[in-house]
Amino acid sequence: MTRARRMAGVSAAWIVSLFLGATLFPGTVRAETVRITGTGGAIGGMRLVAEAFRRAEPGVDVAILPSIGSTGGIRAVLAGKLDIGLSARPLLPEEMAQGPRQTAYARTAFVFAVHPDVKRSGTTLAEVVEIYAGRKTTWDDGTALRLILRPAADTDTIALRMISPEMASAVERSQKREGLIVATTDQDSAEAIERTRGSFGTTTLAMVVSEKRRIRMLSLSGVKPTTKSVRDGTYPYTKTFYMVTRQASSPITARFIRFVRSPEGKAILTRVGLVPLP
Repeated sequence: MTRARRMAGVSAAWIVSLFLGATLFPGTVRAETVRITGTGGAIGGMRLVAEAFRRAEPGVDVAILPSIGSTGGIRAVLAGKLDIGLSARPLLPEEMAQGPRQTAYARTAFVFAVHPDVKRSGTTLAEVVEIYAGRKTTWDDGTALRLILRPAADTDTIALRMISPEMASAVERSQKREGLIVATTDQDSAEAIERTRGSFGTTTLAMVVSEKRRIRMLSLSGVKPTTKSVRDGTYPYTKTFYMVTRQASSPITARFIRFVRSPEGKAILTRVGLVPLP
């Protein structure tokens, strides 16, 4: 196992345990504070919504904490350490059995992206399969292609497997390859794509736009990932974001969720690459 893979596993466990502990979630939090984190792809947009909510609700604090992933956010909500967990997947049956609520609030394009120096504007699914399978390791100009992986259980990896049997097989092969960078969180992945020459990896339209990432999103079989192409269905691969809460949420948490789904909240989400849901 490479150092990158070992660090990915250690980091994931460490981040979740740290956030579930008292260090970042102390017991003496003001009553009018909404604590939010989870999947990194949703944080940039939620941060902007939180800023608008603070202006509308003086005296209320919305704490947007660093990403701990979808599962980490859900676990923190179930443990009572978080008011809203942001998730890029629906709740699992065993999670539902513990009584949380989930509210699907927006979709965004699930995209393939490259370092800005890569001389590409688009790709195809056939080429993506070749990249993950390890059969394509250089770009057209001969420069090295550096694949950025996500952990096997990450929502990006799961989304890739669901595209097709060929993609699922290629992804399984990629997880066994040595020497590849494994990015634990969405922010880690975006940063790895930004700093690694020749990089190729997955991210979301919302992540790139909301955090002003210096990476190039590729069109897929000629279709650009935009809010319009997501809305009209011409761009086929998307992620849906959920707000996960306990059954008995605080009144201020309920008000924040209503704000996210209000015309003002939806307008903010739309500006940063998200398609709000009814």
